[in-house]
Amino acid sequence: MSGNRSMTVPVETAERDLRDLLEQLHLGETITLVSSEGTPLALVVSLKPSPVEVEPASDWEARWDALTQKVSRAWKSDKSAVEILTEMRR
Repeated sequence: MSGNRSMTVPVETAERDLRDLLEQLHLGETITLVSSEGTPLALVVSLKPSPVEVEPASDWEARWDALTQKVSRAWKSDKSAVEILTEMRR
């Protein structure tokens, strides 16, 4: 599963396959348990963090530097961001 997807599962299936269903879920994803008539009975929300792909620090730093340069080139004010934030907080 990816993103914040949800699935609907009959209670009978959840009773049989609960462990497998829970292993498929990532943080924020849900399973709605329904009766045999299709009436919602419960909502299971995963608290298990999604696996995160860690990028090397050098890649992150290079992307950060590129972003700061892009913002600097697009900045259209004579005031710095700090000056603007200070004025906004007054």
